[in-house]
Amino acid sequence: MFYRFSFIQKVIILLFSYSLIIAISVYLFKLSLYYNDTLSILTINLIQGWNLVLIGFLFFQAFKHYRLSEKFYQKKKFETPLFFKLLGVNFFRLFIINSFFKHLNKRVYLRNRPKEYIPIYIEETKQSETSHLFSMICTFSIQIIYFKNELWEHVIWLSIFSVLLNLYPILLQRMNRIKIRKKYPNYII
Repeated sequence: MFYRFSFIQKVIILLFSYSLIIAISVYLFKLSLYYNDTLSILTINLIQGWNLVLIGFLFFQAFKHYRLSEKFYQKKKFETPLFFKLLGVNFFRLFIINSFFKHLNKRVYLRNRPKEYIPIYIEETKQSETSHLFSMICTFSIQIIYFKNELWEHVIWLSIFSVLLNLYPILLQRMNRIKIRKKYPNYII
């Protein structure tokens, strides 16, 4: 989205966007002080969760090729098919591919693509994973604010939304790269 802009323009756009996201988060926090019914708390935290997902999304719209250390993306010893199965990542995957969420990022789907797309797919999964990691860290910082203000129901709901909107997508991207590595061992992952 922001690929054609200069570095300075990208930074300015991100600062403006992040200021808006923070303003929305502060507004939602202030709302949470006044509403105590479960439906309001649920709604506020759902909006808060989606709002914070924008942090990682917008970062990668500006800096598409940014990645963490390659060591971060390598398979860990505990990441086995059983590990992912026990955590329900396969179920989450089925939910994603059979819901409207599959339309949000078509670049992380390999179905009906040629083998030549695999290196691009791998990079897209790394980008998606990192984006959700950034968003999860920001969500955690908001959870700390709720925690310090003893808004326990908010902490719980925001934790649930963070797991669904960030942790499970991270695990899914990791699982997908591991499966590709096993199926196509000649590709560098």
